[in-house]
Amino acid sequence: MVRTVEVNKWFGDRHILTDVSLEVSRGEVVVLVGPSGAGKTTFLRTLNQLEPIDSGEVHVNGERIGERVREDGSVRPMSAKDLARQRADIGFVFQHFNLFPHMTVLENIWHAPVRVSGEKRSDAIDYARELLDRVGLADQADSRPRALSGGQQQRVAIARALAMRPALMLFDEPTSALDPEMVGEVLQVMKDLALAGMTMIVVSHEMGFTREVADRVVVMDSGTIVEEGDPELVFTDPSHPRTRQFLSKVL
Repeated sequence: MVRTVEVNKWFGDRHILTDVSLEVSRGEVVVLVGPSGAGKTTFLRTLNQLEPIDSGEVHVNGERIGERVREDGSVRPMSAKDLARQRADIGFVFQHFNLFPHMTVLENIWHAPVRVSGEKRSDAIDYARELLDRVGLADQADSRPRALSGGQQQRVAIARALAMRPALMLFDEPTSALDPEMVGEVLQVMKDLALAGMTMIVVSHEMGFTREVADRVVVMDSGTIVEEGDPELVFTDPSHPRTRQFLSKVL
Protein backbone atom coordinates (compact mmCIF):
# COMPACT_ATOMS: atom_id res chain seq x y z
CA MET A 1 0.00 0.00 0.00
CA VAL A 2 2.83 2.41 0.87
CA ARG A 3 6.43 2.43 -0.32
CA THR A 4 8.89 5.23 0.25
CA VAL A 5 12.39 5.14 -1.22
CA GLU A 6 15.18 7.22 0.34
CA VAL A 7 12.97 10.22 1.07
CA ASN A 8 14.86 13.39 1.93
CA LYS A 9 13.42 16.68 3.17
CA TRP A 10 15.19 19.93 4.01
CA PHE A 11 13.86 23.05 5.74
CA GLY A 12 16.49 25.62 4.85
CA ASP A 13 19.79 24.18 6.07
CA ARG A 14 18.09 21.67 8.37
CA HIS A 15 18.02 18.10 7.07
CA ILE A 16 14.68 16.93 8.49
CA LEU A 17 14.38 13.53 6.77
CA THR A 18 17.40 11.51 5.65
CA ASP A 19 16.96 8.59 3.24
CA VAL A 20 13.73 7.35 4.85
CA SER A 21 12.57 4.09 3.26
CA LEU A 22 9.50 2.27 4.49
CA GLU A 23 6.99 -0.27 3.19
CA VAL A 24 3.49 -0.76 4.61
CA SER A 25 1.29 -3.64 3.49
CA ARG A 26 -2.42 -3.39 2.79
CA GLY A 27 -4.39 -3.71 6.02
CA GLU A 28 -1.32 -3.12 8.21
CA VAL A 29 -1.30 -0.71 11.16
CA VAL A 30 2.06 1.02 11.61
CA VAL A 31 2.75 3.45 14.45
CA LEU A 32 5.60 5.95 14.26
CA VAL A 33 7.17 6.79 17.62
CA GLY A 34 10.20 8.73 18.74
CA PRO A 35 11.23 11.96 20.46
CA SER A 36 9.91 15.36 19.46
CA GLY A 37 11.74 16.65 16.42
CA ALA A 38 12.47 13.16 15.10
CA GLY A 39 10.71 13.90 11.79
CA LYS A 40 7.61 11.74 12.35
CA THR A 41 5.00 14.35 11.41
CA THR A 42 7.05 15.65 8.49
CA PHE A 43 7.39 12.12 7.13
CA LEU A 44 3.65 11.53 7.52
CA ARG A 45 2.93 14.75 5.60
CA THR A 46 5.17 13.68 2.72
CA LEU A 47 2.92 10.69 2.09
CA ASN A 48 0.25 12.90 0.55
CA GLN A 49 2.64 15.71 -0.42
CA LEU A 50 1.45 18.20 2.16
CA GLU A 51 5.22 18.46 2.47
CA PRO A 52 6.88 18.06 -0.95
CA ILE A 53 10.03 15.96 -0.80
CA ASP A 54 13.43 17.14 -2.01
CA SER A 55 14.52 13.72 -3.25
CA GLY A 56 13.37 10.11 -3.17
CA GLU A 57 10.05 8.52 -4.07
CA VAL A 58 6.66 8.09 -2.41
CA HIS A 59 4.24 5.47 -3.72
CA VAL A 60 0.72 4.91 -2.34
CA ASN A 61 -1.69 2.29 -3.62
CA GLY A 62 0.49 1.62 -6.66
CA GLU A 63 0.93 5.25 -7.73
CA ARG A 64 3.88 7.58 -7.39
CA ILE A 65 2.59 10.53 -5.38
CA GLY A 66 3.00 14.07 -6.66
CA GLU A 67 5.32 13.26 -9.54
CA ARG A 68 5.23 11.84 -13.04
CA VAL A 69 8.13 10.01 -14.67
CA ARG A 70 8.63 10.89 -18.34
CA GLU A 71 9.65 8.40 -21.00
CA ASP A 72 13.22 9.70 -20.87
CA GLY A 73 13.34 8.94 -17.13
CA SER A 74 13.12 12.55 -15.96
CA VAL A 75 10.68 13.44 -13.20
CA ARG A 76 8.27 16.37 -13.23
CA PRO A 77 5.73 17.60 -10.68
CA MET A 78 2.18 16.40 -11.11
CA SER A 79 -0.61 18.87 -11.89
CA ALA A 80 -2.62 20.19 -8.95
CA LYS A 81 -5.72 18.44 -10.29
CA ASP A 82 -4.00 15.05 -10.47
CA LEU A 83 -2.44 15.50 -7.03
CA ALA A 84 -5.89 16.32 -5.59
CA ARG A 85 -7.19 13.07 -7.10
CA GLN A 86 -4.39 11.13 -5.41
CA ARG A 87 -4.95 12.87 -2.07
CA ALA A 88 -8.61 11.86 -2.15
CA ASP A 89 -7.42 8.29 -1.64
CA ILE A 90 -5.45 9.22 1.49
CA GLY A 91 -7.36 10.25 4.60
CA PHE A 92 -5.52 12.58 6.99
CA VAL A 93 -6.56 13.28 10.60
CA PHE A 94 -4.75 16.23 12.18
CA GLN A 95 -4.05 17.11 15.81
CA HIS A 96 -6.48 20.04 15.88
CA PHE A 97 -9.56 18.72 14.05
CA ASN A 98 -9.74 21.52 11.41
CA LEU A 99 -13.52 21.25 11.08
CA PHE A 100 -15.44 23.96 9.25
CA PRO A 101 -17.05 26.01 12.09
CA HIS A 102 -19.85 27.44 9.92
CA MET A 103 -21.09 23.97 8.89
CA THR A 104 -23.00 21.39 10.86
CA VAL A 105 -21.33 18.11 11.76
CA LEU A 106 -23.18 16.36 8.96
CA GLU A 107 -22.23 19.03 6.40
CA ASN A 108 -18.57 18.77 7.43
CA ILE A 109 -18.66 15.10 6.45
CA TRP A 110 -20.59 15.12 3.16
CA HIS A 111 -19.13 18.36 1.78
CA ALA A 112 -15.89 16.99 0.30
CA PRO A 113 -17.35 13.90 -1.41
CA VAL A 114 -19.84 16.14 -3.21
CA ARG A 115 -17.55 19.09 -4.01
CA VAL A 116 -14.32 17.19 -4.68
CA SER A 117 -15.45 13.79 -5.94
CA GLY A 118 -18.76 14.76 -7.53
CA GLU A 119 -20.70 12.26 -5.48
CA LYS A 120 -24.47 12.53 -5.53
CA ARG A 121 -25.51 14.65 -2.55
CA SER A 122 -28.19 12.28 -1.25
CA ASP A 123 -25.74 9.36 -1.35
CA ALA A 124 -23.05 11.40 0.40
CA ILE A 125 -25.50 12.42 3.14
CA ASP A 126 -26.60 8.83 3.67
CA TYR A 127 -22.98 7.69 3.99
CA ALA A 128 -22.17 10.62 6.30
CA ARG A 129 -24.97 9.51 8.64
CA GLU A 130 -23.64 5.96 8.50
CA LEU A 131 -20.17 7.19 9.45
CA LEU A 132 -21.52 9.31 12.30
CA ASP A 133 -23.22 6.24 13.67
CA ARG A 134 -19.96 4.33 13.29
CA VAL A 135 -18.06 6.86 15.44
CA GLY A 136 -20.90 7.07 17.98
CA LEU A 137 -22.18 10.54 17.11
CA ALA A 138 -25.40 9.92 15.19
CA ASP A 139 -27.24 12.27 17.57
CA GLN A 140 -24.91 15.20 16.78
CA ALA A 141 -25.55 15.45 13.03
CA ASP A 142 -27.12 18.92 13.24
CA SER A 143 -24.73 20.35 15.84
CA ARG A 144 -22.00 22.87 15.10
CA PRO A 145 -18.43 21.83 15.92
CA ARG A 146 -18.15 24.42 18.71
CA ALA A 147 -20.91 22.61 20.61
CA LEU A 148 -18.88 19.39 20.77
CA SER A 149 -16.11 18.28 23.10
CA GLY A 150 -12.61 17.88 21.74
CA GLY A 151 -12.99 14.12 21.61
CA GLN A 152 -16.26 14.41 19.72
CA GLN A 153 -14.73 16.88 17.24
CA GLN A 154 -11.85 14.50 16.57
CA ARG A 155 -14.28 11.64 15.95
CA VAL A 156 -16.09 13.88 13.44
CA ALA A 157 -12.74 14.60 11.81
CA ILE A 158 -12.14 10.86 11.46
CA ALA A 159 -15.61 10.41 9.93
CA ARG A 160 -14.90 13.28 7.53
CA ALA A 161 -11.68 11.62 6.37
CA LEU A 162 -13.47 8.29 5.93
CA ALA A 163 -16.18 9.94 3.83
CA MET A 164 -13.79 10.04 0.87
CA ARG A 165 -13.49 6.23 1.11
CA PRO A 166 -9.69 6.33 1.35
CA ALA A 167 -7.42 3.35 0.86
CA LEU A 168 -5.03 4.70 3.51
CA MET A 169 -5.58 6.63 6.74
CA LEU A 170 -2.90 8.86 8.26
CA PHE A 171 -3.17 10.09 11.86
CA ASP A 172 -0.90 12.83 13.22
CA GLU A 173 -0.98 12.57 17.01
CA PRO A 174 -4.79 12.56 16.97
CA THR A 175 -5.13 12.62 20.77
CA SER A 176 -2.41 15.12 21.68
CA ALA A 177 -4.79 18.10 21.83
CA LEU A 178 -7.39 16.28 23.93
CA ASP A 179 -8.06 16.23 27.65
CA PRO A 180 -7.05 12.86 29.12
CA GLU A 181 -10.64 11.69 29.65
CA MET A 182 -11.40 12.18 25.94
CA VAL A 183 -8.45 10.18 24.61
CA GLY A 184 -10.08 6.79 25.03
CA GLU A 185 -13.10 7.53 22.84
CA VAL A 186 -10.89 8.53 19.91
CA LEU A 187 -8.54 5.58 20.33
CA GLN A 188 -11.53 3.24 20.37
CA VAL A 189 -12.65 4.50 16.96
CA MET A 190 -9.12 3.93 15.66
CA LYS A 191 -9.06 0.42 17.13
CA ASP A 192 -12.35 -0.34 15.36
CA LEU A 193 -10.87 0.88 12.08
CA ALA A 194 -7.85 -1.35 12.55
CA LEU A 195 -10.06 -4.36 13.25
CA ALA A 196 -12.00 -3.58 10.06
CA GLY A 197 -8.78 -3.88 8.04
CA MET A 198 -8.02 -0.23 7.31
CA THR A 199 -4.40 0.49 6.39
CA MET A 200 -3.20 3.05 8.94
CA ILE A 201 -0.02 4.97 9.68
CA VAL A 202 -0.18 6.74 13.02
CA VAL A 203 2.13 9.18 14.76
CA SER A 204 1.39 8.67 18.44
CA HIS A 205 2.77 8.87 21.95
CA GLU A 206 0.06 6.48 23.18
CA MET A 207 2.22 3.45 23.92
CA GLY A 208 -0.66 1.37 25.25
CA PHE A 209 -2.56 1.87 21.99
CA THR A 210 0.60 1.06 20.01
CA ARG A 211 1.15 -2.14 21.94
CA GLU A 212 -2.46 -3.25 21.49
CA VAL A 213 -3.21 -2.25 17.90
CA ALA A 214 -0.01 -1.83 15.88
CA ASP A 215 1.24 -4.60 13.65
CA ARG A 216 4.57 -2.80 13.59
CA VAL A 217 6.18 0.05 15.44
CA VAL A 218 8.70 2.29 13.67
CA VAL A 219 11.12 4.28 15.84
CA MET A 220 12.44 7.52 14.34
CA ASP A 221 15.22 9.77 15.58
CA SER A 222 16.93 12.73 13.92
CA GLY A 223 15.07 12.19 10.65
CA THR A 224 15.90 8.52 10.21
CA ILE A 225 14.34 5.16 11.06
CA VAL A 226 16.52 3.63 13.76
CA GLU A 227 14.45 0.52 14.52
CA GLU A 228 11.22 -1.22 13.56
CA GLY A 229 9.43 -4.42 14.40
CA ASP A 230 6.73 -6.08 16.50
CA PRO A 231 5.72 -3.64 19.26
CA GLU A 232 6.12 -6.16 22.06
CA LEU A 233 9.63 -7.08 20.90
CA VAL A 234 10.73 -3.49 20.34
CA PHE A 235 9.31 -2.34 23.68
CA THR A 236 10.74 -5.19 25.74
CA ASP A 237 14.04 -5.81 23.96
CA PRO A 238 15.03 -2.82 21.79
CA SER A 239 18.21 -3.26 19.81
CA HIS A 240 19.18 0.37 19.19
CA PRO A 241 20.60 2.53 22.01
CA ARG A 242 18.47 5.51 20.95
CA THR A 243 15.32 3.36 21.15
CA ARG A 244 16.27 2.22 24.65
CA GLN A 245 16.88 5.82 25.71
CA PHE A 246 13.53 6.99 24.30
CA LEU A 247 11.50 4.11 25.73
CA SER A 248 13.04 4.57 29.19
CA LYS A 249 11.29 7.94 29.33
CA VAL A 250 7.84 6.95 28.01
CA LEU A 251 7.18 3.42 29.29
